[in-house]
Amino acid sequence: MKKILFVLPIVFLTAAGCASSQYTFYNSKSSVKNTVSNTPVATKTCPPGFVEVPGSPLYNTSNFCIMKYDAKAALISNSTVGLQPKLGDPCDGESNGHSYGTYKNNGKGCAVTAQNGKEIVSTPSGFPITYIPETGSGTNNAEDYCQQMGWHLVNNNEWMTVARNVEQVAVNWCSANGTGCGATPGAPGKILANGHNNAQPQSALIASADDSQACFGTATDGSNSCGGPNSQKRTLTLSNGQVIWDFAGNVWQWVDGTVLRKDEPKSASNGKLDVGWLSSEFAPGALPSVITDNGQGPSLGYNSFRPSNPGWNSNNGVGRIFHYSNTSDTNTTVYTFIRGGQWNHGAVDGAFSMHLTPVPDTTNINDTGFRCVASSQ
Repeated sequence: MKKILFVLPIVFLTAAGCASSQYTFYNSKSSVKNTVSNTPVATKTCPPGFVEVPGSPLYNTSNFCIMKYDAKAALISNSTVGLQPKLGDPCDGESNGHSYGTYKNNGKGCAVTAQNGKEIVSTPSGFPITYIPETGSGTNNAEDYCQQMGWHLVNNNEWMTVARNVEQVAVNWCSANGTGCGATPGAPGKILANGHNNAQPQSALIASADDSQACFGTATDGSNSCGGPNSQKRTLTLSNGQVIWDFAGNVWQWVDGTVLRKDEPKSASNGKLDVGWLSSEFAPGALPSVITDNGQGPSLGYNSFRPSNPGWNSNNGVGRIFHYSNTSDTNTTVYTFIRGGQWNHGAVDGAFSMHLTPVPDTTNINDTGFRCVASSQ
């Protein structure tokens, strides 16, 4: 195993007030030296509601723009305000009389299309769009929604570019209640902030337009303050100073990537190979089940889903993986990626969490949304 070298980001403000930094790290399974040098980011380079992400040689990405918030629905006539349907509305993602704070895209008249006078946006207000497939035979899916706006659904290389960037920014390493941030990555007692995941409340949350309210909606005393009862930090900061909301927690997110079931990563519990669908750790020290390989085929491998430090697991807030483990499996069903976690999965959630159980055309999931990516101009 190659030695990992971490050089923490040196973040400073330019005269224009924009964050700039440079950091270097070596990936544990690769000889690629990943150095990112960030120049000040002008907001005009991205569409409204997007933030610019520094590119990564490891993932063959140039700078790109990603939705700052989960994709929301809005009226074309009022695109700055996300829709928040009330309980009983066909567009409210409710079940048995309980609203889950999500937008039900497959409800009657709810499809986010120009014909319905609606479009997708990235705003702090509004419920995340759910009940939507990644792909499908028609146009009512996450992939097409992004394309209709001239964007594309975030792909796995782009997701990992964000995840590997924020894992190296000290301000993202905090106590579980969102306080005490600014620790060395992986420091004992600190986690990579993993968002709203404790089912308090038992629903997705809207965001705040104020990035300083990083625990917005999570403190059960209504204070919106990190350090309040049950508070959790919902924001992650990129090395260029840009802030992204709910990259972990709140709702799972469709990511453009697929794998055959037979090629999914395998795992073992207490030294015995696992068989079946289960949740596993990236490294020992939390659950008994731990990944033993990185999957097969062109879409997987160490750098496709794991943090750069091979010793980090859910105790560090990086998340877990849901997968099918069977060394003799020959099943060729195609599964897609959902990542990040949702409002009640606890330690499962994290920037590196990956769920390999949905098929791309699944339409009736109440806790899975998406983000779009645009080119940086």
